[in-house]
Amino acid sequence: MFPVPCRLCPVTSRNVSPECHSGVVAGFGLVRRSPGLAGLLAAQTISPLGDAMATTALILHVQRTTGSATAVGLLLFAQAIPPLAAPLAGVIADRFSPGRLLGVGWLIQAVLAGLVALLLPPLGALLVVVFLLALVDTPLSAAVGRCIPAVVADDDLVAANAMRSAVAELGTVLGPPLAGLLFAVSGTRLVLGLDALTFLAVIPLALRLPTSARDTRDTNGRSRPSFFRDARDGLAFIRHTPYILAVAVGFWVVVLFSAPDDLILPFLATVTFKAGPVAVGVLLAAASAGLLAGLPLVGPVGRRLGVTGAIVAGFAVMATGNLLTAAAPWLMAAFAAQALRGLAIPLADSHVTTYLQRTTPPAMLGRVLANVYGGVGVAAAVGYLLGGPVLDATSPRTAFVIVGCGGLAGAAVTAILLRRRSRAGAAAPGS
Repeated sequence: MFPVPCRLCPVTSRNVSPECHSGVVAGFGLVRRSPGLAGLLAAQTISPLGDAMATTALILHVQRTTGSATAVGLLLFAQAIPPLAAPLAGVIADRFSPGRLLGVGWLIQAVLAGLVALLLPPLGALLVVVFLLALVDTPLSAAVGRCIPAVVADDDLVAANAMRSAVAELGTVLGPPLAGLLFAVSGTRLVLGLDALTFLAVIPLALRLPTSARDTRDTNGRSRPSFFRDARDGLAFIRHTPYILAVAVGFWVVVLFSAPDDLILPFLATVTFKAGPVAVGVLLAAASAGLLAGLPLVGPVGRRLGVTGAIVAGFAVMATGNLLTAAAPWLMAAFAAQALRGLAIPLADSHVTTYLQRTTPPAMLGRVLANVYGGVGVAAAVGYLLGGPVLDATSPRTAFVIVGCGGLAGAAVTAILLRRRSRAGAAAPGS
């Protein structure tokens, strides 16, 4: 449903080109010369703001009405589990024009979000609608990633991806505190209604994106393979591309342990620090604030560490941020620890998307993006499902210790897998 993505300014697969060392700053120049990118960035600014607000409001609503961490975990689980359909969602992203797919998907999400705002159903029905919203969103994320190479030149891919992530993160920084304030004043319905309006606002922007012709035949002139054959081919590509597989497996392990921090933070704020809804929103926004601060560091640090070194270092620092959150004596110290976690996210995540865009055949790009990041979503869903009972059985601080230690283990797994691939002669370009 209300995705708060962690897709950040990706770096190159082989090296960091001199055109993009300035990251976000270079991206602003693209807006003036690429109208298609400008519309996409506008949509990626507006919709994530509503998404982040709605997610925060629903977390607060479920926490207030049930008082159960398990119930909050089920909410996040329902939001995160639809990426299990990523292989099929990727085929949809490859077979349909990105602009039209985004327009139709956002319209469906607007209707569903509006129904939640009007009816505010009990937990069981709410979980069903949250699941449907997230299911609709699954091919849309891949469609956005597929659209970027169509609106900018290859040399501009890194800067364009950086701009896309930066503007989306503005919503995740501003959304939770704003939602916490509105929730404290007027409750859940207003926030969810605003989210529905953001979906409607971005539909005209999607319809202006370039329309690509449907590819209904393969390179030998034969009819295109079946829907399920296309899905199987997308999975096979990842399985037979060693670097992508190694990074994906490591990424999934890290996310399995780090995803529950969004579940734990509201309880850390309200139970441990005895704070209110606004404090919950502030803590949920801390990682995104750190992420924005870390975007300019992606190029310099990535050049120094290399692709694989930056990924492993990013995972390790993210886990360290969660461990520091467990030890934070005050609310602002927890905010600083989560900001540190966010600061490291670009090092891990931003070295993936551009690599996929440059090394994957265009006809398969939607499937590869959907499968890699769909696996991330599935790992997050499992983390949410397990995190709620763990939090109910322990405490927010203990849960953060478990999360942090698991994240460090994931960083170690990633380093081991990448080293094995390197020794086998299949190292990632630029590592």
